[in-house]
Amino acid sequence: MLYIMDPTICSIHITIQVELIFSLIITALLCAFFVYAGYKIKKADPLKKPRGIVLVVEEALKMEQNYFSTLLPKRCEKTLYPYFMMLAIYLLVSNLSGLIGFDSPTSNYSITLTLALITFICIQVAKVKSNGIFSYIKGMLLPPTNILSAIAPLLSLSLRLFGNVLSGTILMSLIYNAIGSLISFLPIDILSPLITPVLHAYFDVFSGVLQTFIFVTLSSIFISIEMNEE
Repeated sequence: MLYIMDPTICSIHITIQVELIFSLIITALLCAFFVYAGYKIKKADPLKKPRGIVLVVEEALKMEQNYFSTLLPKRCEKTLYPYFMMLAIYLLVSNLSGLIGFDSPTSNYSITLTLALITFICIQVAKVKSNGIFSYIKGMLLPPTNILSAIAPLLSLSLRLFGNVLSGTILMSLIYNAIGSLISFLPIDILSPLITPVLHAYFDVFSGVLQTFIFVTLSSIFISIEMNEE
């Protein structure tokens, strides 16, 4: 007997979202930057005043140390400090990437959910270390509503970042469509140079920096609360 399989029934469709591609591009560019920065730092003379990329990296590290030392215990200096520094850089570049024509990776909920999931796992690990595995399970299940409070940071972090970035992207698209309709009645396009820079400054730059600050700060606070209970 010969069986003929209908390809239309068994076909598998794989869709790669454009935000994921831009996320990989941004990650690759950041990796290349840090490899180059590490090379320059390794070759720098420690007796001379730093300059260029070495100076930028040193100042960024000082800012990171000063800020996170107010949020996280000193023992996290070699573990969580580097993670939150890289998280902040990735989020900042991703949020600002719309200025150069990228589809911001943080406008995709799968990416913001993944980043929030890392924080969620860190929170649970801190709880286990603080209370022990049996007390952690008991506290999670009794009363059952504790499960909702445990999941709340995951949803709050991921939805806040995703919603703010996506809303800014949608608003800018609507504004560009509206301007495109209006300038068709004008002999010269005088609206775009006057309106769009101001709106990009708010929705892309200000909002992007603000959402990066909020995400990283709340993540570190959630973890610090559990660690301080030890």
